[in-house]
Parts: sequence; structure tokens; C-alpha cells
Amino acid sequence: MNEYKSLPNEDSKCIDLTSCDSGSDTNCNGSFGEIYIPESKKHFAVINPSKMCQPMGAVQALLGIDGAMPLIHGSQGCSTYLRFQMCRHFREPVNISSTSMSESTVVYGGEENLLKALETIWREYKPKLIGVTSSCLTETIGDDMNLIIRKFRSEHSDEELPLIIPISTPSYSGSHVDGYDKTIKSLLENMALQNQANDKINIVPGNISPADVREIKEILELMECSSIILTDNSESLDAPHTGSVSFLPPAGTKINEIIDSANSKASISLCKHANSGAKFLEKRFDVKSISGPLPVGLKNTDKFISAICQIKNCELPEKLEKDRGRLIDTIIDAHPYNYQRKVAIYGDPDVVSGLAGFTAELGMMPAVVCTGAESIRFLDDMKEVAKESGSKPAVMQGCDLYDLQNYIKDNPVDLLIGNSYGARIANEENIPLFRVGFPIYDRMGAQRNPIVGYSAGIRLVDTLANMILEKYYDASGGEIE
Repeated sequence: MNEYKSLPNEDSKCIDLTSCDSGSDTNCNGSFGEIYIPESKKHFAVINPSKMCQPMGAVQALLGIDGAMPLIHGSQGCSTYLRFQMCRHFREPVNISSTSMSESTVVYGGEENLLKALETIWREYKPKLIGVTSSCLTETIGDDMNLIIRKFRSEHSDEELPLIIPISTPSYSGSHVDGYDKTIKSLLENMALQNQANDKINIVPGNISPADVREIKEILELMECSSIILTDNSESLDAPHTGSVSFLPPAGTKINEIIDSANSKASISLCKHANSGAKFLEKRFDVKSISGPLPVGLKNTDKFISAICQIKNCELPEKLEKDRGRLIDTIIDAHPYNYQRKVAIYGDPDVVSGLAGFTAELGMMPAVVCTGAESIRFLDDMKEVAKESGSKPAVMQGCDLYDLQNYIKDNPVDLLIGNSYGARIANEENIPLFRVGFPIYDRMGAQRNPIVGYSAGIRLVDTLANMILEKYYDASGGEIE
């Protein structure tokens, strides 16, 4: 449930706070602009949420590991929901195991179910790794997954077992971004071992698409930079059709790569909200950690490329330099159409921050940004966007899309940017929707459309400008009044 400050008159409106400490109040926006306060009468519920549960992010991270099987310790419905959402977004078969908790196991505990599930998965599927994620149900009744897993190992001490990694992901707190972050950290805590230096860079992508991971890998290849992707979903969640059937990810990050990540030169977390694993490697093994921003647009991609150049002491490859120049040229070409167009952006905090910064680079005005998470880092990012763009965006965090729509009704925008859950808002308010993020279920190709890097930036500029042209200009090219 969202928790907001109520106004004396209980109206929905924005307020301008010119002096406050954002470090002490997540509803405070410092001196950088507006913050949205929803109606107090809507405190009782979340309507059309802009975030998902922690196990969703955990499963996305686990499916980027070669031969891994996610196991949800909870009811059958938990794994069914995750499979449903991921299949309709990625258009790929997704296998997620469940301990199938029932009413009786809730009363007596889920130990027997978890032991049976581990036995079945091990015997039937032969995975290299089993990621056991908790759910709201098992977290509430207090099942000790670590203890149960130790019991399973002791019962099979004379047999070769797969790696079994417990991950605490209560669905009633945080979001799928937190679930992803906790999974990466748990994998590294249980697996990373220091040995001989490998001269590689660890990359923690965050909740981005397979196409984005491929784009990052291509950039690293151009820069002749060896890397370990933690984790790599570019093949498992966007696989070529071969005619064969696999119940486990047939590609992705290798177990040995995760173990070897403790010996890398540095770790770059593309998303600031998914950097716990990199911070752990820095603290435990002295592997330098660099956090974000997501390399969307010109400036943020420059920061990512610059970080690699500094770590590897190398120069910008000619192809990337040309791609950068083409992106600048595209921004200039589209500027007359994009200038001063108001946009509303919603979704994961790092994606929203990246797109807000990029739209500001295009001359657009990020009028309102919305995320279901509550984060000081998100507020700091938006302060930076406001400072550089000269705009004063309304910042909504810990909010849902019902709140966003109410704001848009009173403060119209020209373009909506976010996932498919905003389609109803777009239709009702007659605003074009650029679909990006997760989930996208009413259009094809979400898993194949990157947003990171210079080349993807060019496609983004063209797409956004063409949406503006289609909606707001007539057939002769003149602007519609």
C-alpha cells in the first residue's frame, strides 16, 4: 500500500518545495521542482501498479544463467503468474518450478514441499544451479530456506548435487528491481571466489531486454574488452528457433564466470538500483564498483563508454565515434518536432531516469515521471535532469498509474512513455504511447528492441519524432492547431 502525505484540503495537486533535505524524506524534492501528492481518499489501495513483485526480478536474473532452474517456494499461483507475464512479453517458453504450497503446508510449514521439489528438479532436469526464491507466503510463515537446503544437502552428501542458492524475495515489499538486485548479490555471495586476476569487467545489466544486453556486448567487443555479464539473458529470453526443446536456459552466464567475477578489474552496474552485487565484490574482493546510469541517450552512453576507457586505458573505437556523431545528427534533425513537447514517463526507476534525461537532450520536457519504487537515488537523478534541462518535472514515486492519470488529466502532455499498462491511459486521454520497459504484451518485438547505446538512441529519436509527426502534424507537414 502506498503511503503519502495528505494535504489539508485533501485535493490532488503539486506543491513546490524550495528547501528540504531529500535524505530525510522520500516525498521531498529538494529545490528542483514539483512533487505530486495524490488524494488522501486513495490511500487504501494501489490501482494499476507501476511495479511488480520481487520474485519476478529474481527469475529474470536466474534465467540469464546457463543451465539454471528458478524454484519459487510458494503457491502454484506465484510461478504461474510469473510464467504468464514473461511468456507474453518475451514470446519464449519460460520454465519456473514451484513448491506448490497449499493450505495444510501453510499451517505445518513448507519444509517437506521444498525437499520434494529439490529432489524432483535434481533428478528430472539435471540443472547446474537451482535458485530458490521465497514468496510472501513462505516469508510470512517463516520458513528457514537455508536450513532446509542444508538438510537436503546432508541427506545427499555422497552424491553430486547442483548448486542451490537461497534468495529472500518477499512479494509484499520492494519491487522486481529489488528482486533482481538481491538475486545477483546472493549468487555472488555464495559463489564468487578470489583467485588469479582475469583482466575482465563485470557488467550487471539490471532488468533490461535481451536486445539491450546484446548491444552492451557488442560495444564491449568493439572496445576489445573481455567481460562477465551478471547475468546474460540475450540468448535464453530471445532464443533462435532450432527445433529442439530445452527445459533449462541453453545459454547465458556460465557458473565458472560467476565464480571468476571476484577476480575482475571492475564491475559496472548499468542500473543504480541493481548494484548490491557489485558493492559486495568491492567490499569483499576489492573489485572496483561503478554504478549507472543506464546508458540511454548521448550523455549517459558517454559515461558508460568513458568508464570502460578509463578501466581499460583505451580509446574510443572509430565505429562508436561515428555512431555517436550520427546520434547527434539525428537529434539535430528531429529537434524542430521534439522541441518543448511534454512527456510523461513511468516504469522502473533507472529506465525512467535514463529516458527522462534523453528526452531532455532532445529538447522535450519531461513534465511528469512516475515509478512504483521509492528511492533517494531516483530523486537525485531527477534533480540532475531538472538542472540540465531547465524544466521542473513533477516527480511521483511510490505511486501507481491511477495517480499518474489523475495528474495528466489536469496537466496534459504530448507523449506517454512506458509499458503496456499505460495503454488505457493513452486511449482515454488521447495521447500517443511509446512502449518501453516491462511488460509489453500488446505489441511484438519488445525483447528485440534495444534502448541503450548510440545506435539504439538513433532509433529512439526517429521513433519518438515520427510519433509526434503522426499525431500532431497534418499530411502536408504543417502543425495541427
